[in-house]
Amino acid sequence: MYFSEELISEIIEKNDIVDVISQYMNLRRRGNNYVGLCPFHSEKTPSFNVSPDKQLFYCFGCGVGGNVSTFIQKIEKMNYPESLNFLAERVGIEVKGTSNKKEKERIRRRNLLYKINKMAARFFYDNLNNQSSAMKYLRDRGLSIDIIKKFGLGYSLDSWDSIKKYMDANGISPELAYSAGLLAKKTNNDDYYDRFRNRIMFPIIDLKGNVIAFGGRVMDDSIPKYLNSPETEIYSKGNNIYGLNLVKKIRNLKNIIVVEGYIDAISLHQYGINNVVASLGTAFTENQARLLKRYANEIIIAYDSDAAGQAATLKGLAILEKEGCNVKVIRLPKGKDPDEYIRQEGLDSFNELIENCMSLIDYKIYNLKQNTDIATIEGRVKFIKQLASILIVLDSPAEIDAYIKKYSKEMQINERAIYDELNKIKKKHTSGNNRHNIVDRNNITNNRKKVISGELIAEKKLLNICIQDKNRAENIFNQIKPDYFNSPINKKIAEIINLKIKEGKMISAGEIIIHLENEEDTKKAAEIFSIDITDNDLKLVDSYIDKLCQAHIRKRIEELTKKMNEFYEIGDKDKSNELFKEIMELQKKKK
Repeated sequence: MYFSEELISEIIEKNDIVDVISQYMNLRRRGNNYVGLCPFHSEKTPSFNVSPDKQLFYCFGCGVGGNVSTFIQKIEKMNYPESLNFLAERVGIEVKGTSNKKEKERIRRRNLLYKINKMAARFFYDNLNNQSSAMKYLRDRGLSIDIIKKFGLGYSLDSWDSIKKYMDANGISPELAYSAGLLAKKTNNDDYYDRFRNRIMFPIIDLKGNVIAFGGRVMDDSIPKYLNSPETEIYSKGNNIYGLNLVKKIRNLKNIIVVEGYIDAISLHQYGINNVVASLGTAFTENQARLLKRYANEIIIAYDSDAAGQAATLKGLAILEKEGCNVKVIRLPKGKDPDEYIRQEGLDSFNELIENCMSLIDYKIYNLKQNTDIATIEGRVKFIKQLASILIVLDSPAEIDAYIKKYSKEMQINERAIYDELNKIKKKHTSGNNRHNIVDRNNITNNRKKVISGELIAEKKLLNICIQDKNRAENIFNQIKPDYFNSPINKKIAEIINLKIKEGKMISAGEIIIHLENEEDTKKAAEIFSIDITDNDLKLVDSYIDKLCQAHIRKRIEELTKKMNEFYEIGDKDKSNELFKEIMELQKKKK
């Protein structure tokens, strides 16, 4: 049984570690991570942590840790190849040499459904080119032929059996076309009919380029406005994002803009804003948030300005925030959606909205203000109390102070009163069980009794920042080399990250652990990646880099001094003097 590096990466990527571990034990959310009682040693207080962002687990009690493959190896008592085969079968990935007939049949069927949907996409596209009214509709919406081709748009004929007949002519049974979501069944018998009729068709494509589903939009005021494929063996709405297959190809992706509808996304692409995706319906999910975070840490929400759009924005913000994304919001004028706005106001105006998008805190405050009657004393008091609940998450005293000064003046309420509300909430957060948990975590840390130097802390912080943000990783390794890392395991990890950067591949904790040679290194890496990165750490990146540079200079000076003395002792004064000059140059760089 052969596993290439690409295949291993695909297997690890498609098996979400939280989903896999949840099948063996109870996990509950704590902040951005999940915790539970460790299955590998006896304990009463949960010390087993699972990070969905880093795709790894680590137990603070017994020190066991790793990626999803490591967990399966330990829990199922499997070796490495067996664990990969187990995980591949779980998500329908075919592994060369597998002998599981049932799994082979499942994979064969999935591939057949992909093929059927691809055939349907071609059928709809050809229909569009032959249907002047449908093409006119798209051109009137400002879409060019190139953008129509880019997204593979099509048209479903105004007929009850056109796709059914097309599939039948190509040897595809109604049962299979139904399984792909293209046909529907009559309730009183087993007769099949076309699910999509007289609609503009939007193929939904997964990250591997497979057509997995369709969305269909009417060209008039008919209801429903949109009709989407049902959940099938190859399509789950909550696990996919429209347009991400295109956006993921963008190099140095700074952020991703999320809109509601297909047309909104396509229209922004038409104007050259290519980092846009659409949530498949307004019910944003945790899996979609994790998917987005793989490609960009900053997510900008640009939902419609109507009530439904605003409600969806708030829900989406909460989910993205839980997954650790840096969330911002574009505030569209009332009654506008992104498509309408950019067509009426133009690219420059929309870019201005992006530049002036609101932070998560500002949007929450704005929304609170819109839904509170601040003309009354009661309304202003209510606003201040809820404002304190919003500000509690901020770490910066200066930022808190700026918000309090602004809204104290605006609401005509004393600054001290707002601080008092904030302190009340803080006391609640550090009392009872919460306080006990904080003390308990400190005890675990103290019991480990590990003295770590400033350089080693800087090394670990930088490695964790690298797996959090690919752009920062590139910046870090433009200034330092893997040799600058002193700890052997840190150096190994740095070498892997540096290689991933050069190859243009995704950097994640789960991916890095694949390349480590033994269980001990895997445990050490899991411990390193269990460290949380704060906003303050991100501000200290240059300081961490400088620590490594200074440590490298000191180490280099020591090495050169030793060599210089050796040359001096054997009488080679020229070599000795050359090294002395090099040492002097390095001394100038020391701080």
